[in-house]
Amino acid sequence: MTGDVTLTAPAAAPISAAPPPHPDGLRQSLIDRLTSPGGLFLSAVMLALAFPITSAIRDPDFWWHLRSGQLILQSGALLRTDPFTYTVGNHAWTMHEWLTEVLFAALYRWGDLSAVVLALSVVTWLGVLCVFLRSRMDRPGPFVLGGGMVLAVIAGYPIWGPRAQMITFALACLVLLLTERHLRSGGRLSWLLVPVFLVWSNLHSGFVIGLGFMAVVLAAEGLAHLLHLDGRAPARRVRSLGVLLGACLLISAVNLNGPSIILYPLATQGSPAQQSLILEWHSPDFHDWSVRCFGLILLSLVALIVVNRAIRLRDAALVLATVVLSFQSVRHIALFVAAATPVWITQADMLLQRLRTRPQRRSSLPPAPVRVVTWLLLCAAVLGVFLGSRLIPAMRTQEDSLVYAQDYPVCAARWLAADPLPLHIFNQYGEGGYLAYRLSAHGDRVFVFGDAALMGDALLYSYGDVETVSPHWDAILRNSGTDVVVFDTNAPLSNVIAQARDWVQVYSDPRNVAFAPRDRVAQLRLPPQPVFTGTGDTCTALVHTPSSQLDQGPG
Repeated sequence: MTGDVTLTAPAAAPISAAPPPHPDGLRQSLIDRLTSPGGLFLSAVMLALAFPITSAIRDPDFWWHLRSGQLILQSGALLRTDPFTYTVGNHAWTMHEWLTEVLFAALYRWGDLSAVVLALSVVTWLGVLCVFLRSRMDRPGPFVLGGGMVLAVIAGYPIWGPRAQMITFALACLVLLLTERHLRSGGRLSWLLVPVFLVWSNLHSGFVIGLGFMAVVLAAEGLAHLLHLDGRAPARRVRSLGVLLGACLLISAVNLNGPSIILYPLATQGSPAQQSLILEWHSPDFHDWSVRCFGLILLSLVALIVVNRAIRLRDAALVLATVVLSFQSVRHIALFVAAATPVWITQADMLLQRLRTRPQRRSSLPPAPVRVVTWLLLCAAVLGVFLGSRLIPAMRTQEDSLVYAQDYPVCAARWLAADPLPLHIFNQYGEGGYLAYRLSAHGDRVFVFGDAALMGDALLYSYGDVETVSPHWDAILRNSGTDVVVFDTNAPLSNVIAQARDWVQVYSDPRNVAFAPRDRVAQLRLPPQPVFTGTGDTCTALVHTPSSQLDQGPG
């Protein structure tokens, strides 16, 4: 095939050839690999990558997931309609994350938020490890491999954190690893994907991403065989991958929601309301520094491919698919990291190999015991810093702490819980999950929360009309039966309601402000504005927090 770019396997590691021998002609032992200069660097990098992926819970949807899991455990069945809203309580609920929610509730029961943070941090790191193992298959140099992994994790920074999507990220990385291993080496290990998809389809509807990755690879390999491109996998392995994909598709239908779960994610992808109103479904904003590393990796990857003029067709297909998804939604950058990182590392290593003019000289290494002690001390130091500065503080952050009070309506929820009557609360979209978690047992209901597919486009558009203070915002609130509006302080809606004659402010703190219809304040029996006292009180600390440190509201 001629042209500027050749769809082929890198010459340094053709896909059907045996792995290149070690420079000495012998395979290094595990100890030698770990304790070499490159091994020490990679060990430190892989442990250090746990820092950016570990944090306290920032996902606003976590709270309603936790409450849903608690209700499932209490009832012993899925919730067919939502118990959280006063607007769409009659909508049929497809609980596509029911098993994740049950796991959240079980972990919380066992070890509060600490157990959830620990479990999801480990799951995310295991996904990064799968990316690393797949990147090693073309045997890049250790410093290229480590540097590429660092760039990839920085690129995914907007997405990391304890959230259900990290389960999908980790399992998608596992699918890519086992699929690539199957095409290179064959064997039966890839059939582990069948039970993986059985569990995954009950954990999160993102399992369709794994099926999609397998389908993209299968289609690319089929085209590579039709065009007789170099770098294609043996035909028998491609055929067995097709059988494996069919088995995974069938097993995914074994779900408490039924086979329709396979089509469920299309409702989210095809919803214009979700795409326009929900921040994490927006396209990346490259004015935001946190997504610029993604742009850097993408541009440099294109440049590397043009310079090297060689890429496997299946790698090109995966990169193209995840680039399209990433430009559709910032949350899909994690999928780009999963699929494109090994390609970037391989391409960067190919370029360095071409530029290297002199063979590398091996320097003498210290005795094995010295190298082993050095490796142990290095790992212990990195782990110690990680535990002390990142993991343990994240695990110790409790739901009534100032950290969460700066991000969620912790103090407003405390005030609302003091009302003796159940209330209908119009809320900021990203705060509905927290309010539902804290107040649903009290009988309070919210206008909207984070399951956008359940909410439906009509409700999302109504919410958007109120949030943006359209001319009929007041009619929407009154016609829906809203008792109280709890919204972000200094948001446009809050500022407009504060000037409206028919509404009265009934609560405020640095994070949130609340209003009620003037003609209904007396019958609502709202509690008085609380006076937070005591230096150890979270809400007292919130009052004294500079406004610049307050989050503008979960999206």
